[in-house]
Amino acid sequence: MSRGGVTRPNRAGVLWPGTIGVALTLTLACSTGSTRLHPYHIQAGALRMAEVVGVAAKAQIRGGWTYEVLVRSGVNPSQIQDGSLAGARVYCCGGPNEEETAILFYVPNGMSVEAGDIVEVRMGRQPDNGDPGAVNTLAQIRQKRDAKERPCRWVPPNPRLWVRMLYCDWMPQEGWVERTGMWKAWYKPVP
Repeated sequence: MSRGGVTRPNRAGVLWPGTIGVALTLTLACSTGSTRLHPYHIQAGALRMAEVVGVAAKAQIRGGWTYEVLVRSGVNPSQIQDGSLAGARVYCCGGPNEEETAILFYVPNGMSVEAGDIVEVRMGRQPDNGDPGAVNTLAQIRQKRDAKERPCRWVPPNPRLWVRMLYCDWMPQEGWVERTGMWKAWYKPVP
């Protein structure tokens, strides 16, 4: 949390200045040993919505072991540039879930995101028995942060709630489903 102008990492390793955004450190790891570059709570290959809260510079990416995770999963080192890695929140607004469930994702060359964009991320695959897995990857930007029309929003609409999730008006027509239970989410399953 930010205290007196100093930003400290939370337990997940994300530098989180309040609820406005996140400055990425690239030492993100869950207590299970998997990184936030890999899926959790949603099946590999599924699509998930998130709001971008931070974008990493090339020096940040190359300065941490996350660079190795990207390369081992098949990202060509020449493709890792400023903005090739972003962090996003999948739950809003405040409270521990917003920070502890944040994800990282690879942004392919030719695409760029900025804080506040609503994005569709294809969930990667967890590493397993020598398989390096696949990292979460930007599929598309669904709503720019300054868009006049805003089909995506946090629901329920009560801003005092901590565990709100993104919902976009087009989701049911495009085959997205709502997962209920402890880790609620709208996602598009693998066909």
